[in-house]
Amino acid sequence: MHPGFVRAPELLPVPKAADLPAGRLSGKRCVWCGKAATDDLSARVSVVKGELLRWEPRSCLPCLRREAKRVYNTHITVCARCTHRDYCLDSKALFELGFPQ
Repeated sequence: MHPGFVRAPELLPVPKAADLPAGRLSGKRCVWCGKAATDDLSARVSVVKGELLRWEPRSCLPCLRREAKRVYNTHITVCARCTHRDYCLDSKALFELGFPQ
């Protein structure tokens, strides 16, 4: 995969849209904790009440970092491309998001 195509926020799973209050679904509040949202997680498509819904979840920075760390730590244990010397582009993007220098 080309490095320009990897966007770490797109790799983060979000809660089911059908289970979210309006503020979190609209992107005004963090999709995980409900605090004021500051970071875009990229558009998603979900089925809500039998209809296809395009929505744009957002996150606060602490939740974004926490989720990126969690997904990174899971990713490097199951990805066939990741070794202890060489990591795939997805893991590198997640690492940069979760563990900023």
